Amino acid sequence: MATIRDIAKACGVSAMTVSSVLNKRRGAASPETQERILRMVEEMGYRPGSNSRGAARRYTDIIGVLMADCNWSALASDRYFGPILDGIFEASKTYGQSTLIMTEDTWEQAYENAVRYFDGRCDGLILMLPTLPDELLVSFHKTHIPFVCVGESHMEPSLTVVDLDNVGAGHDAANYLLEAGHRKIALFSGDTSFLSSSGREQGYRLALAEWGIEIDERSIFPGRYNAATGYRRMRELLTGDPASLPTAIVCGDDWIAFGVMQAIHEFGLKVPDDISIIGINNNPEGAASSPPLTTIHHPLRMIGQRAVDVIMAQMRNGATPGEKALLRGEVIIRSSVSAPNRGRPGV
Repeated sequence: MATIRDIAKACGVSAMTVSSVLNKRRGAASPETQERILRMVEEMGYRPGSNSRGAARRYTDIIGVLMADCNWSALASDRYFGPILDGIFEASKTYGQSTLIMTEDTWEQAYENAVRYFDGRCDGLILMLPTLPDELLVSFHKTHIPFVCVGESHMEPSLTVVDLDNVGAGHDAANYLLEAGHRKIALFSGDTSFLSSSGREQGYRLALAEWGIEIDERSIFPGRYNAATGYRRMRELLTGDPASLPTAIVCGDDWIAFGVMQAIHEFGLKVPDDISIIGINNNPEGAASSPPLTTIHHPLRMIGQRAVDVIMAQMRNGATPGEKALLRGEVIIRSSVSAPNRGRPGV
């Protein structure tokens, strides 16, 4: 007995297009294509609701988003998840899709229960999880349901990923300082087990190498994405040899930069007169900091929009294994960077 896949192959269209026409969705296809599909349905004797092997599943017009370890009540205002979800909601509406948010209390619970979300309740899934164990990948691929990973730059070759260009962010931040005349540039990074941190460090190294500057490994300070890391690391530098102080610092996150600037102010120095600072992420607090923080703005809303675009393309045209869409940010110029102070010791 003919299936939707047989109809789609005979008409040269996707199974989703055939299903949409049969379900009388508005704008599913051109009038000519609709006529061709309906004629082929008649000729091939296709019966909707057939349980024959290969029959297409019923589409729900729902895109699922799986998350974990997040404060649901504050999710809309979250500086990372909020804009991405806004982009997902906005793009889903343009495709006539609803959005179903599914959360677990911990990442471990999300990994344990993830496969059950591939039970047909959604046409596609956006996974906002930091890593994916190998056994889960095998299970996901067996479901044949489109899914895309958002965040942390999963580099598994078979995964479809939409993420920030973290290498580009680290490169652009360091390059902006280099163009301002700085050569002694430190990096205050996040947790190196995070791909975002290692990517930003890679970009920092790449920029300095492009300018022919040898990297002093003692100028790279790993930590966490918070103000305490920046404050503590900066205090360590300020209480050392003044001649070893960098003239500028790339902070792997704006919160690190806020801690750095606090320590500099407490020590009686000025930003950017004595040390220039650039952050990454463009947190709203940066515009009101003293001085206002120069930073890298990430297109988080576009991440969500692109994730939906990729899911819809998979549903209509089939998956493209291993597609990686990394969106690059831009420098937001404020007042925390200037040329090096040639009168300062060690410059």
